[in-house]
Amino acid sequence: MQGFRMFLLLNWGGLSSTSQSTIAISARCRHVSSFARHRRCHSIPRRLDSIICRRGTVMGMMKSPPGSSSPYSTNGLGTNDGVDDDDDDDNAPATTVADATRSPSISSRARGTLDPCVILMKRMINKYADKWRTRGGIYSLAQGVVYWRPPMSAYEALSDAIGANVDTTTAMGGGEGGDGGIIHTYCPDEGYSPLLEALSIKLRKENGLIDPHVIVTSGANQAYVNCVLTLLDEVDDANDGGVCVVFEPYYFNHVMAVQSIRGDGGLLVGPTVRGVPDLSWLRERLEENEYAGTAAASGGGGRGRNAGNAIRMVTLVNPGNPTGVSLPYAFLEEMMQLTKDYGVWLVVDNTYEHFDVEGRNRLPDGMSRPDFPCFDEEHVINIFSFSKGYAMAGFRVGYVALSSKNGNNNNSNSNGERGRGRGRGRGTQAYEEMLKVQDTIAICTSRISQMAALGAMRSGRSWVRERVKTLDVGRAAVLGAMSSLEDVVGGNGAMYVMGKLPDGVDDQEFTSLLVEHYGVAVIPGSFCGFTGWIRVCYSNLPADECAKAASRLETGILELATSSR
Repeated sequence: MQGFRMFLLLNWGGLSSTSQSTIAISARCRHVSSFARHRRCHSIPRRLDSIICRRGTVMGMMKSPPGSSSPYSTNGLGTNDGVDDDDDDDNAPATTVADATRSPSISSRARGTLDPCVILMKRMINKYADKWRTRGGIYSLAQGVVYWRPPMSAYEALSDAIGANVDTTTAMGGGEGGDGGIIHTYCPDEGYSPLLEALSIKLRKENGLIDPHVIVTSGANQAYVNCVLTLLDEVDDANDGGVCVVFEPYYFNHVMAVQSIRGDGGLLVGPTVRGVPDLSWLRERLEENEYAGTAAASGGGGRGRNAGNAIRMVTLVNPGNPTGVSLPYAFLEEMMQLTKDYGVWLVVDNTYEHFDVEGRNRLPDGMSRPDFPCFDEEHVINIFSFSKGYAMAGFRVGYVALSSKNGNNNNSNSNGERGRGRGRGRGTQAYEEMLKVQDTIAICTSRISQMAALGAMRSGRSWVRERVKTLDVGRAAVLGAMSSLEDVVGGNGAMYVMGKLPDGVDDQEFTSLLVEHYGVAVIPGSFCGFTGWIRVCYSNLPADECAKAASRLETGILELATSSR
């Protein structure tokens, strides 16, 4: 098993002396012209604090916030593709200044970003595929996908769209930038109008979001990148950029997004208790401003109230990836109010909204009941996806919803129009800035993919619910296979279970041996900031195959992990 990188996510720096109670939007976005879509590019050299760890050898210590007794740190997995991370450096000739001047450079942010774990796991599976070819192949319980196909209504929509477009006798609207049935041109940046209309109805009925602003993105990951680019700033002499809070174990792509845009200094990693983010920890960070650096110390912004918007955004995944935990509605309500009180954006990734197994995210009795209630608040941004429930991961369709409430927190202004006029709310302002990001990254999501997503919606939530029920057998098998581990979390939401390996067992080495000798793949917890744990996905395979995979997993745990006790 090769070495891995642990990135130091806390980087203490100075803040603006301005104390703000309102949620902030990236100055980078606001400085981009709404009409001329161009921007100035700034190259800002900065040192990424990082430490390198080798298996069994820690080369450095994690930092803690000043004055804090609790360390806040995270672990990331480095390259593990069968090639030593250091091979390129060990025998390389000395580089002269002249050589360095002639060599094109690569962003330190990119080099400092976690390696994509799914790619590395697929390489590992491919490495041992021949060995297992005659024994049923390697079962993957690694990547978070579902075993079923999209609904037939999605294929019918595709067929209709393609058929209409190859019929040259059919007159179709939608020229350059238009929004007709033609499939080979751009559609509006925010999305295909018929899909937006359907999503507006869905969000009202199933999520309790009233007439939100919606941008269709190329998957939920792009939606999150849009949020980071819209809300966080670059670092310069006048701006500390703000930080994003994630909770470990975290979703690796969220961390990668912040690292690639802001570097490690843009991340603050908080703890969880049984998969539930620690609200007390977050409240303390906001109130005492441990992260406020020089602004708090100098008295310019004063202590308390998140001076200078030191913490700019908080990220949740519900139901949780990688935890497999559905967050209770009461917790979400408290988190919403806390972030509102301190002027912080709350970004909630609802990719697994259809997988709230135990119904934890339900409104209390006596209240109206959307299927999966979300908060219609100015400071809350909700992300959704077609990848999981509708099994459309390859189509790359997600969407982000921002509140259209005006600045007075009312549903409409004096003209009865939400989010317009002088009282524009922060959600509306963020939406307008996010369109610049959307136009820069994708312009628009693939039009034909959006048509397929619209077709999938015709099958309805009940179609998804029926298929989610079929995961019960596989979930039970996986939970049984992991029962010998001392600590198991999840299984009541999303499609994951996490288990703690015995002390001294290297999770990366364990997963490598599990693939090679037992023919089953899982994700090392190190990718998610939980060294010594594994993440297991039970939705990848039909019930009978998942049971076989679980049997291999159980054998591997008993022989590899528990034998080391």
